[in-house]
Amino acid sequence: MNRSGVRLVAAVLAPLGLLVIAPLPAPTVSAVSCTVKAQLQPGVADPAVACLEQRLIELGNTSIVGPDSVYDAASVNAVMAFQTSRGMHADGIVTSITARQLGLRGALAPASSARVTLVGDSTAAAVRWYDEANNSTDRYDVMAEKYDTLLSVESCRRLVAVSCVGRNDPITGVRSTPTSVLALMQKTLKGQLGEALVIMAGYDDTSIVSAIDSIMAEAKYQGVSKVFWLNYRQTPGGYAYSQYYAAHNVALAMAKVRYPNLIILDWNGYSSSQSPATQALWFAPDQIHITAMGAIALSNYLTGRLDAEHIEVCKTSQALAGAPDATTGTPLPTLTADGGFIGVQPVRVLDTRSSTLGGGVGKMRAESTIRVDLTGLLPPGTSQAVLNVTAVNPCTGGYLTVFACGTRPNTSNVNFEAGRTTAALAMTLLTDDAVCIYSFSKVDLIVDLIGAFAPQGALFHPLGPVRWVDTRGGAAVFTASGPLTTGMGIDVPVSGVGGIPADATGVWINLTATGSPVDTVWQAYPGPCGPSPTSSTVNLLAGRSTATSTLVGLGANGGICVQAFSGTGHAVVDVSGWFGGSSAGGLALRSAPPIRVIDTRSGAMPAASAVVSFAAGQVGVYNTTAVLATGFGFVTATPCGSKLISSLVNTTPLETVANLGTIAPGAGGNVCFSPSVRAHLVVDQLGTFVTPVVT
Repeated sequence: MNRSGVRLVAAVLAPLGLLVIAPLPAPTVSAVSCTVKAQLQPGVADPAVACLEQRLIELGNTSIVGPDSVYDAASVNAVMAFQTSRGMHADGIVTSITARQLGLRGALAPASSARVTLVGDSTAAAVRWYDEANNSTDRYDVMAEKYDTLLSVESCRRLVAVSCVGRNDPITGVRSTPTSVLALMQKTLKGQLGEALVIMAGYDDTSIVSAIDSIMAEAKYQGVSKVFWLNYRQTPGGYAYSQYYAAHNVALAMAKVRYPNLIILDWNGYSSSQSPATQALWFAPDQIHITAMGAIALSNYLTGRLDAEHIEVCKTSQALAGAPDATTGTPLPTLTADGGFIGVQPVRVLDTRSSTLGGGVGKMRAESTIRVDLTGLLPPGTSQAVLNVTAVNPCTGGYLTVFACGTRPNTSNVNFEAGRTTAALAMTLLTDDAVCIYSFSKVDLIVDLIGAFAPQGALFHPLGPVRWVDTRGGAAVFTASGPLTTGMGIDVPVSGVGGIPADATGVWINLTATGSPVDTVWQAYPGPCGPSPTSSTVNLLAGRSTATSTLVGLGANGGICVQAFSGTGHAVVDVSGWFGGSSAGGLALRSAPPIRVIDTRSGAMPAASAVVSFAAGQVGVYNTTAVLATGFGFVTATPCGSKLISSLVNTTPLETVANLGTIAPGAGGNVCFSPSVRAHLVVDQLGTFVTPVVT
């Protein structure tokens, strides 16, 4: 089986998480009390060699006899091994950059610093070349004073294809062929890429479309939190490959939609916006290779962008929230009364980023559980809390499980990718008025309480689902035009509309946000629209479509508000049912620990439009997860045999996405799930709506 095949199988069989290779730690031994400012070549006799050898011994090398003043074979081999581990050309020559990374020309970056790996071609290599030529570290230090910086920049480096032949090395005279970016990641830098990978290469490639996918897949496999990719200077400089750079930039822009942790750095726009005089100082005549001043400008530009993304929060040394994971297994049944829905104005009960909103405890550590206390916020006799749970800026892909504190079920509620903030509805049993949330990966966590199920609550009346609103102009019960913009909301009537009685008190909706060119946050809350609560319902990445179910109590106007808290886009609202009212036939929620009812990952991936079903028998609550989808699409979840038009989950290529919904069985008592593109399906049942027992 080839390398990619191993990864695919591992990802399919993992419990909706991803395999991660942990980065190797940087040398943390403090610098010796001496410095090496001379350039040392193999075989040289120099007093500075004793300092070099002392440092190599401190870092664990046992083959060196000394220290002494002769730069012998054992020391050369140790330096070459170090250079290889840092992605440098392993020639054994101690240049200013090699000495700097050994800690012999200034202190190492603090242990809490994030590791940043910069892989580039000759357009970035001036960051190293001028320092080495001048026996300085001025350009390297701009980044290295803040970050543990691996700098692997070589002339003529391509992304995936075999590189072209680089320049003649000014020290050795050797003209070598550098390792391509992908091969470097997979071999000498495997497991060492760190929290951030910066790519400034591809200027000698004719196409980068498939290369982007290969490099992003490798970065994901190795647990890189964010990939920063500089786009390409489009100037008439006469460089042989410049005709391809416009297409390169289009490919990067399209890839950004596919990869939430890909950050496109607009080096083209930033550098081209400088005055002609400044550009003349920064660039060589070909307008893509940088000068000594351009190297300083590039280093400052990269550092500023890295600072803005706060990549240091993904370092394992940061103080983190969460206790060791609870016991995993099948939770014992909890005896609770059947309940109806009681909606509340959304209230934020946890935000690990903030000290003022019930949290401030820091990112959750990987494979840990946090307890969320809801004392005083729930109606008497509450059987299940209704929460909107958001995974914010994840460091790697993973999932959240929301459960009654105690034994953790082998199920999931929220599935996310590195860099993709993801929100989902969660309904969960309680333990002593508290819920527990497990995270597979390091992530910030937001929890909003939006309602509860209790014996005195309103009964549920299932619908279709029915397309209620479509601001794109599609057929719907309620006509609304869009798109929405920041702060703009639409009052959606519910009671007395579309067969829902005037005395209804709540509604179950699936809210889809789509068509936004920027990242967007949507809210749904009891109407009318006005000052919005501190809550979020849907988090949408630019260029994508995302759906999240939610339960909303009806406001004074008998409806709900759907609002763009930030960003823009179109809104699609599907109604799955309503609560309350005097109509007969209402159903109560019968709570139960989550159970897995469908998991296709052990067999063939269902084809597009394939139907995966099981005998439900009753109206159920299901968390539906699309795993490793082959494209952008959606998953429908409907009564078998129906022709309803509705989507529950919006899929993205090779990502895992989940959403919660309630579905009535169709003919024969079955519930059917159908992906519009090939995707594995995992379905967990969280409860059942039943006819209430009359006492």
